[in-house]
Amino acid sequence: MSGTIAIVGCGGLGVPAAWTLALAGVTDLLLIDADVVELSNLHRQVLYDTRHVGQPKAEVLAAVLARRYGVRAQALVQRVVAADLAAVLAGCTAVVEATDDAACKFAVNDWAVAGRAAGQPRWACIAAAIGRRGQWFVVGPHGPDYRSIFEAPPPNDALATCAIAGVLGPVTGLTGALAARSLLAALAARPDGATGALLRWEPRGLLRTQP
Repeated sequence: MSGTIAIVGCGGLGVPAAWTLALAGVTDLLLIDADVVELSNLHRQVLYDTRHVGQPKAEVLAAVLARRYGVRAQALVQRVVAADLAAVLAGCTAVVEATDDAACKFAVNDWAVAGRAAGQPRWACIAAAIGRRGQWFVVGPHGPDYRSIFEAPPPNDALATCAIAGVLGPVTGLTGALAARSLLAALAARPDGATGALLRWEPRGLLRTQP
């Protein structure tokens, strides 16, 4: 598959998303994360092990994917902010947003939407997971975007992050993999139900919210 795909956030969602992309034949990845591997991460960020504790996640993930699958992975050890996003993602055709930062999700959405006016097709899959639930939304060169459902980021003190509310390891693995699969489907012109809509995975099943 041509073009570089970025993974913003190399944690519980980003690891399975990157793994899925590599297994699907994606050869060029840009991995972005400011954090280091912690012991508490290992039960759900399964490409890391105890040897990697204290090392930057983006660099470890890049090395693992290169060794196992021959992926050309560039690591950026930094936190993404909206003002820098266009420069950071220069040359990327698509992004998986896999952080627990609401502002970052909207910044990635806006990057994809800005490509429409510039005549540059851009794709983004924005994913999240908490507790026993996961969700993802694919933004493309046309149609509804993330703001069609969520108008603006909520205040930081209103968010229940994984650090506060917890999340089951299998939920992040499933959500990250499905988000990557939906992005690949859109890039192959075979979009699934997540393109222009929110797919939610819950214990009662798979739900879809159409703007």
